[in-house]
Amino acid sequence: MTSRDLRQLPPIRTLADLEAAWRLLIEPLGFGTRQIFAIMLGCDGLVLPSVINLTDCPVAPDGSMLVALARSLRSSLDEVDPEGSWAVLWARPSNAGTRTTDLAWIRAINAAMSMQSLANWPIHRADDSVLQVMSPDDLAA
Repeated sequence: MTSRDLRQLPPIRTLADLEAAWRLLIEPLGFGTRQIFAIMLGCDGLVLPSVINLTDCPVAPDGSMLVALARSLRSSLDEVDPEGSWAVLWARPSNAGTRTTDLAWIRAINAAMSMQSLANWPIHRADDSVLQVMSPDDLAA
């Protein structure tokens, strides 16, 4: 999807809007590696032309990498639209449903984002067959 295509997405104001945007960005589902996707949203809900895609993530969460990512996302947002937000999606290959390693990654991503006041949107998870939002219950340790 190009920057022009991103600007043509409808504003994201609800979880249903966000899921629809993720579907447009990452479908068809199927991933070769563990990945993190992030999209920047303006305060008006418009998707800004910034998609981050970190590939080849390790099996276990890398706390220092996630802290650096969250700081970078915060800095970018402060420059472009301090009242905006970032939405994040964790993806990995397989059809095995939510695994304990997924939960570990999602909790670690959420913690890093929260430290930078970026946990505005629930994190989504995708594998080769399912895209879903992760609930607060999923984040409870």
